[in-house]
Amino acid sequence: MTAAGNISQLRQTPVRFSAAEFMELTQHPPIVDWPGKIELVEGEIVRMAPANVRHWNAQRLAFLRLQSVFADLGTGWIVGQEPTVRLAPDTIREPDVAVLCNPDMAATLFDRAALFLAVEVADTSLAIDLGVKRLDYATALVAHYWVIDLNGRCIHVMSDPQSQDYMTRTIVRFGESIAVPGTDGTIVTD
Repeated sequence: MTAAGNISQLRQTPVRFSAAEFMELTQHPPIVDWPGKIELVEGEIVRMAPANVRHWNAQRLAFLRLQSVFADLGTGWIVGQEPTVRLAPDTIREPDVAVLCNPDMAATLFDRAALFLAVEVADTSLAIDLGVKRLDYATALVAHYWVIDLNGRCIHVMSDPQSQDYMTRTIVRFGESIAVPGTDGTIVTD
């Protein structure tokens, strides 16, 4: 058999990376130059679509509103945009907005234990945000998960992660108040 024959019989399998390997790869071309963000999902690198203006604005407003609620709770609470969070040894996500509680600020990555609320903004990604991302956050026991559905004009509010999914789910329409977990505050989305 020829060498070409041997090569054609090789089974194609994806290369899987650990969180540490992924973080090293993101510092070098070509990955460092890719537009949009990338995440590590069960060891595989996934490219996310770059945010359009509508997505960016919804992310910005969610960040500002949550930041205003958590500002008075002390320095242990941090609201940020697109923090890099290790959910599992082979899964790293960057939620559009996150509320972190007492994170290790000397670490390379935020740990899932510090992620109190993950918020994803869905313009073209609703199926992913309500599907695989929901399950990733629930499996990592992230207490609260919101998906801002720009097309449906609502927020999917989830909490109580158990058995790799969220047990409590509600939908809050744009213009209605939404209780911010861990606080006495509410916000209104539009």
